Amino acid sequence: MPKRIDEDELFRAAVTVFAESGYRSTTTQEIAKRAGVNEATLFRRYGDKASLINAALTRVLADTSFARVAVTHDVEADLVALVRAYAETAQTYGGAVMTLFTDAPRHPELREAMAALMPNLVNAVRLIEAHQGRGQLAQGDPWQKLVMLIAPQLVSGLWSRTGASVPGAGFDAETLVADFLNGHRAG
Repeated sequence: MPKRIDEDELFRAAVTVFAESGYRSTTTQEIAKRAGVNEATLFRRYGDKASLINAALTRVLADTSFARVAVTHDVEADLVALVRAYAETAQTYGGAVMTLFTDAPRHPELREAMAALMPNLVNAVRLIEAHQGRGQLAQGDPWQKLVMLIAPQLVSGLWSRTGASVPGAGFDAETLVADFLNGHRAG
């Protein structure tokens, strides 16, 4: 009887190798080794490296806390939850997302994984739009507001991926949100 594959473990291994090595240097052999499966099984199940990477990123990105932030009536609490969810997601999968951003333009076969990232961002934008609609946040492009809110964490993540020392890289969600609301609260 064939061994049952733990798909979650396989996808975590694929995302980790992809984040560490980049698309070109990621091998199905290394993914199989880390996941404890036979490489031939990966090819039977997914066909090729791109299909495996796309499936892995699609699954893990759909299940992040950033993808599940919900809207309530408390703008400050919602934005703090959004910032914390982004930080948690970046901590867990930020390397893979940054690798995806840099590798997707050179490897069109990764477009499916890029599309998987969009629902996370759309969910965050909808939260901002909801609070704009309630008159709790100033009007304006909600995509730009999202970027302004998470930019400090995003830039810090980019710098840390270079190996550079990033002073003050630990962000307090409440402080980020308070600073953001100082310039973006409606009224």
